[in-house]
Amino acid sequence: MLQLSMAEPKRIHILEPLIAQRIAAGEVIERPASVIRELLDNSIDAGADEIIVQVIEGGLNRITVIDNGSGISREDLPLCCTSHATSKVATLEDLYRLDTLGFRGEALYSMAASAKVTISSSFEGTAPYSIVVDNGTIGTVVPGGPSKGTRIDVEHLFSTIPARRLFLKRPSTEMTMCKNTVIEKALAFPRIAFTFYDGDNLKLTLCATERKQRILDALANDKNVIPAETQEIQDQAGRFSLYAVTSSPAYYRTDRSHIKIYVNNRLIDEYALVQAVVHAYSEMLPGGAFPYCYLFITVDPELVDFNIHPAKREAKIRNKAEIHHQIVVMIRQQIKRGIQRIRLPDHFEHSGQYNLGESSYTPPYTNNQRRDSNTHDRLSEKPIDPAWFAKAREVLKSKTSPNDFDTSSRQDIESQPTYLGQLFDLFLLAEHDHRLYIIDQHAAHERILYDEIKLHGDIQPLMIPIRFEVERDVDNFLQQNARWYADYGMHLKRTADLEWELDSIPAIWKPIERDVVRFIGSQTGNLDDLDRQLYSVIACHRAIKDGDKVDRLAGQALVNRVLAMEHPVCPHGRTFVVEISEESLRKAVGRII
Repeated sequence: MLQLSMAEPKRIHILEPLIAQRIAAGEVIERPASVIRELLDNSIDAGADEIIVQVIEGGLNRITVIDNGSGISREDLPLCCTSHATSKVATLEDLYRLDTLGFRGEALYSMAASAKVTISSSFEGTAPYSIVVDNGTIGTVVPGGPSKGTRIDVEHLFSTIPARRLFLKRPSTEMTMCKNTVIEKALAFPRIAFTFYDGDNLKLTLCATERKQRILDALANDKNVIPAETQEIQDQAGRFSLYAVTSSPAYYRTDRSHIKIYVNNRLIDEYALVQAVVHAYSEMLPGGAFPYCYLFITVDPELVDFNIHPAKREAKIRNKAEIHHQIVVMIRQQIKRGIQRIRLPDHFEHSGQYNLGESSYTPPYTNNQRRDSNTHDRLSEKPIDPAWFAKAREVLKSKTSPNDFDTSSRQDIESQPTYLGQLFDLFLLAEHDHRLYIIDQHAAHERILYDEIKLHGDIQPLMIPIRFEVERDVDNFLQQNARWYADYGMHLKRTADLEWELDSIPAIWKPIERDVVRFIGSQTGNLDDLDRQLYSVIACHRAIKDGDKVDRLAGQALVNRVLAMEHPVCPHGRTFVVEISEESLRKAVGRII
């Protein structure tokens, strides 16, 4: 067992400069990628429009950054690696209106405390000079260097601090981290050209371009990305503006790794703003799916403080709640969802596999959810009410306001589709304009009912009010938000501690009033989320189920309504229509090449 000896109390003393240097260096410089992050900040602040980065042995042997910026004067070279030496902040007030990436004056000082640093620079086209600072020892300024801009070499990082090297990864892994750091910086500055070398091997070239193209260039090797389904959106409110390059719901990931938040061109870790993006997409993507979203927020510098973390990866944002709200509004208003298209492979194999564009597709049911001949995805096993289909037809044929229903016709649907029939008691098949459409009947009908339910309709008083008990948290929630339910025609009255009574309900909800009561008695939380969940649960309980037979009239009516939708997605966020073109089918069977 490890024994810890009790050392005698020690007197307070001032640390030796070298020890203090290396403690400070550990806060800023963690690994080679940290060096590159700080040097890129300096190059960008210097106005460079071309930056070259090279690493040797993952940056452990040498890191070189070359730029064509304004450079460093001969007189300033000895100050570069001095603690708190900076050209970007002069007064305390400057900290509260920063427009540069660097400002702390610690980066070069930290590097020079743990490596050999050579700085060569030409200041605005004048004669170049160089200086070497070796593990805290400052050399003399000598002539020589690039004809324009600055070159910095950082050699043998942590060679005098072997304990730090033990925490580093293999050179190949460190190289990948360095490359990713270059990409992260490049995304915020598309007008700057970036080149990255691993030794003599060119690993990355990002030419100067526009914002959207820079992100697509950075994602060029991600086979999940569909450029045509990637779009730019932007918005402005108060003292901030938003710009994002983001994916449509046609493709997505199973993790949040490509939701990146930049504030004033700095990549920051801000969970609340990542959650704003996730929440905004919640109605468009299936559960466990996340978008590609590169969000750039420009905030009045007086409202944001980056001076809280040595690596500047965190920030305090005074108007964060306002920004959070506007992110959700922007995405929900500007991102639209269309019909998913299946591309069959040119040489169709009997394995049953297929491609969905260039993106991965999650079918409505996974393997362990598939229905066999003895089981159905039903809420109960009771026989289907024959009157239900008559009601369904009435809903499908009802005339509604365009403001309440998503019935805007797609441009490529100029005539009625042809209903072909039902497959596996779940899918409706339809043909139109040389395309085959496969529609999930439950999700499609659920969406139609969802739109219908949002109209509320007439309010019906209950002859016998429904009394129900709730938990304490629900009781507290209802006391504060009973008026929210009243807006939907549901009048609630508290009759005793933890006891409530419902005495009115929209007439269209009457057949499922018990389900509505169960919902009221179990829900708390954000009202926007409750709104969507309430409609979803009501529509889901009333919709045609997997396994229900659909007659031709009801099937045709469903198909007509679905293909008139611009964005066919169910209230739970799942797409329910896929499309296969005639051309794709002909290629699959060898009819055409």
